[in-house]
Amino acid sequence: MRKPLLSLAVIVAFILPWALVLLVRPVEPVPEWCEVPYRIDNQGKPSGMINAVMHTRFKADGSGSSMLMGTVIVQDRQYRLNRVSVSSWHRQGDFMLVNTRKVQVMADDTVPEALAVQILFTSARESHNDYYQMYQLPNGDQIINYSGMPRLYCHT
Repeated sequence: MRKPLLSLAVIVAFILPWALVLLVRPVEPVPEWCEVPYRIDNQGKPSGMINAVMHTRFKADGSGSSMLMGTVIVQDRQYRLNRVSVSSWHRQGDFMLVNTRKVQVMADDTVPEALAVQILFTSARESHNDYYQMYQLPNGDQIINYSGMPRLYCHT
């Protein structure tokens, strides 16, 4: 009688903490709408500035889309930036992997492709993976970080 009780106590001691961690951990909602206004001043080659806004939607089925709109100024020339990308995403705990599957350059986008490859950040490039860290805010919204800097503010 004592042996089965001791075996049960050992099993409970090892399994119960893990069960509680998995069951009690709060399920964080999918960040649905994200927006980031940003301005990048590039001092390197080519020197210039990007002033744009990115609107992103992450759907519960693991798909997503983004619109990148703004202006690019390089060597006193101004270009219109207007691109739409389609992505897939996967979240694991506080981390998210986003794969940009397709980028569509809209008709009014005037950024030359050779320049776009040099200056646009990675999520605006096809077949690129971005890894993000996510933080839940007290109001339910989320911050998505990249390299320790806020990247997207998301409403759930």
